[in-house]
Amino acid sequence: MHTPRTWTNSPLARIARMVLKAPRVAMVVGQTVHLSGTSREEFLADAEWVAHEAVHLRQYREHGLLPFLWKYLVESARVGYYHNKYEVEAREEARRVVLADPGHVLRPLPRHATPPA
Repeated sequence: MHTPRTWTNSPLARIARMVLKAPRVAMVVGQTVHLSGTSREEFLADAEWVAHEAVHLRQYREHGLLPFLWKYLVESARVGYYHNKYEVEAREEARRVVLADPGHVLRPLPRHATPPA
């Protein structure tokens, strides 16, 4: 995988960070990973996080910018963020990537990505 294009201190990611009440956020729009609360170096050093966002980059390529945004938003409205099939796919692929690396320790999912109680 090539190194993804990033936008540090992205206004879009800052809004998402406030909505999610998360300390750091990476979100993909088109073919750019938007970051807030983290640096490019911190993001790229986290193989699991990069793998998760790489799935979203692929989803955008497969569906197209506006169609994917629409599908993602409809899916989130229908089943919520955690159960959104696009997020489920990204979480599962990220876990597969890091489980293939015996030296990597899985980090806990962020609060906004954990299933509701």
